[in-house]
Amino acid sequence: MSHGAIPGYEKHAEKLSDRYESVLFEKVHGWLLPILGEKRGRALDIGAGSGRDAAGLSRLGFRVVAVEPSGRMRSEGQKRHPGLSVEWIDSSLPALSSLKKGSFDLILASAVWMHLSPSDRPRAFQRMVSLLNPGAILAITMKDGPADAEFPTYPVPVGEVELLARENRMEILFFENQKDLLGRNGITWFHFAMRPQPIRP
Repeated sequence: MSHGAIPGYEKHAEKLSDRYESVLFEKVHGWLLPILGEKRGRALDIGAGSGRDAAGLSRLGFRVVAVEPSGRMRSEGQKRHPGLSVEWIDSSLPALSSLKKGSFDLILASAVWMHLSPSDRPRAFQRMVSLLNPGAILAITMKDGPADAEFPTYPVPVGEVELLARENRMEILFFENQKDLLGRNGITWFHFAMRPQPIRP
């Protein structure tokens, strides 16, 4: 995540958490549930925020690592979702240096990609791919719309993600765009799900 966005999340952690928690995990990520099917295992929630998605994945049966670089947002997540199979860590893309390669059956990067500078995105994408087990799912959601000075973002061309997927031998399973569930004007969300291409003999 762009370090320029972290102060905004620190400043408004409680208000933002209230906003995120006002929409159910199952509604925000209903598009992803059929793709997951019965898949379970270890999940990585990058930019875990209020913990809504980490908690939702835990309730599905995943063992979750929740990555969140804002200390106040981590505190909100731990406070709002206690007693679940969720490990919280302080880290962020593009490095995620404390995580081991080939560790996860699902990686969810929701509302994170637009905070990464275009120059950081190739490294960030490669890093996420390196953390996937064979057959794992990488799910990315990204927001396109007006920028907020307290939460700096960069343009999110769909073609850029498609190119990174090809360059990293990822097969795109699903793509859609969706209006903002919080009703904010001028905001569109893009949803991607992909997996590593099988290695053919």
